[in-house]
This record gives sequence, structure tokens and C-alpha cells, in this order.
Amino acid sequence: MNTPGEPSDPDATPTPDRLHLTLFISGAAPASVQVVRRLRDLCERHARGGYDLRIIDIYQQPEEVYSRGVLAVPMLIKDLPLPVNVTIGDFTDEARALAALGLSTPVTT
Repeated sequence: MNTPGEPSDPDATPTPDRLHLTLFISGAAPASVQVVRRLRDLCERHARGGYDLRIIDIYQQPEEVYSRGVLAVPMLIKDLPLPVNVTIGDFTDEARALAALGLSTPVTT
């Protein structure tokens, strides 16, 4: 069984609630490191079905940048579950980030 952040078997059939994410960042700058940390934290706390996260450095994989139509960084593409969603930003607004991931926010009373 995979842990929430552990990649799943690429040949396995995707589960309907497991997130498949691609994050485009700009090198190893402190801002990029912080974005990765925030996204992983959100997913660990809220993605009950687990998640797969591919991190693409725009400088090391420019072909991926062009093929996916990256407009700005950091940019996150949620491929699964559908619908596909694209988010640009640093994930400091947790409610907005959770909505972009298709995850519910905690209910406060």
C-alpha cells in the first residue's frame, strides 16, 4: 500500500480519489522550496486518497514547460481526478489551494 506522498505504480489503474499533480517551479530558489513544502503539507493533511506529485524545474525540463503550456511559475496542474485544474500561485491561501485541488476545507463552527 502506498503512503499519501509515495508514488503509485505507474502501470496501476488510477484510483478515483488519488490526486495526480504536476508542479512547475523555478529552480531551487527559496521560494520554490517553500511552495513545494506548502503543497506537500496540504496534500498530507487533506488528500485522504493519497497523491502523486511530479515536480518540474522549468530550467531543467523546458520541453515539458512548452508541452504543458506553462504561463507562470509556480504553476500546479491537477490532472486527476477530473476536471483538470491549473493554479498559479504560492499556496499561501489555504482555502483557495484546497478548492483548486478539489479538496474540501475543514468545517468551522
